[in-house]
Amino acid sequence: MKQMFTVFAFTFRDGVRKKAFLVSTIIILALLLILCALPRIISALSGDGGEDDAPAVQDKICYFIDDQKLIANGREALVEAFPEWQIVAGEAAELDSYLAETAENEKYSVIVVAKQAGPDPSITVTTKNFMSGISADRVAEVLTETYVSDSLAALGAPEEAARLALLSLPVRTEMAGHMDISGYALGILLTMLMFFAIYYYGYSVSMSVALEKTSRVMETLVVSAKPSRILAGKCLATGALGLLQFTGILIFGAVCYSLLVPDGFMLFGAPLSLSAMTLSKAILICLYFLFGYGLYAVMNAACGASVSRIEDINSAMMPVMMISLISFYIGYFAALAAPTGSLIQKIAVYTPFCSPFIVPFKLLNGDVAALDVVISLALLAIAIVLLSIVSAKIYSSSVLHYGNRLKFKDFLRQRRAARLSK
Repeated sequence: MKQMFTVFAFTFRDGVRKKAFLVSTIIILALLLILCALPRIISALSGDGGEDDAPAVQDKICYFIDDQKLIANGREALVEAFPEWQIVAGEAAELDSYLAETAENEKYSVIVVAKQAGPDPSITVTTKNFMSGISADRVAEVLTETYVSDSLAALGAPEEAARLALLSLPVRTEMAGHMDISGYALGILLTMLMFFAIYYYGYSVSMSVALEKTSRVMETLVVSAKPSRILAGKCLATGALGLLQFTGILIFGAVCYSLLVPDGFMLFGAPLSLSAMTLSKAILICLYFLFGYGLYAVMNAACGASVSRIEDINSAMMPVMMISLISFYIGYFAALAAPTGSLIQKIAVYTPFCSPFIVPFKLLNGDVAALDVVISLALLAIAIVLLSIVSAKIYSSSVLHYGNRLKFKDFLRQRRAARLSK
């Protein structure tokens, strides 16, 4: 135990001091800060700043041309609907100059109401480009309502009939399940983060073992500690380092959200919130990260010990990389595309290689049973124990092997020869 703790302490201290750890942490935290600050910036730019808001200076001009008075009260309706715009009554003779101004300045727009072949008028809205100018959809809505209302009044329709003709019933969308836009977006983000974190720290273990072996440092280590203790100490230290960074990112993200994101901020028409992330779910997500890392780390450590040159590390890690990539895609697409409770989701939840990439998403969206989580974690723990035993044997056999990369069939041959010699 003391040997393992010594390796753990050395590896952990070395990992914390590395520039890669510090730089990646700073970059991720900065990105989180920017993402959480964006809603406040958007709210400020859109004029939702609260009590400090003052009536905006109308520096945006929209020319409204309706020489034939086809929509008699059209300009008045637009003035009421667009208080931030100066709705200027224009003349058809000056249309070319209005269009020239609009082509040069995105704060100008032109609305033309003209007679068409049918009995009803047409509306043309001109802006500098699709990202600027007055909203054509809103203009059409306002002018259509005004035209219909005026036409009904001219025909002598009762006021109640006009009201019913323009009535738009309120609609409210509710979900029977627990998935919402916030949980969905956060689930995808965490799934991606989980994959890259597990891959990155697993790769770090493999690279660390390979570097120590190629630099002959491993020969010194195995004299003072058993290879299995070295493997355990390195995997635990890198896992603790990853858990520290991963947990720090979650906490920093939650703090930034609470301080920077305005209350009631809407994302795609739905309020943005972290209601999906509770303390118990955060603990389970960290647990899945730790277990998922441990599963791949023990395999990566054995891969790192099998090479004698750093140039061979990628080819040695290729089988583990393929397993992690395929497992990620299975878990990711099963979470997003497969129906809830389907066979493919059950398989992904129970498969140790896939569960770290699907269960966090399902936890945040409330459609995973507690029993499934317990079974999934139990199977993950069993898989880690079994793979640790196999990886420790491979690590012990290959850690002082130099020359060509030790392949799995060579390891089996060595084990068979060792048993026969006893």
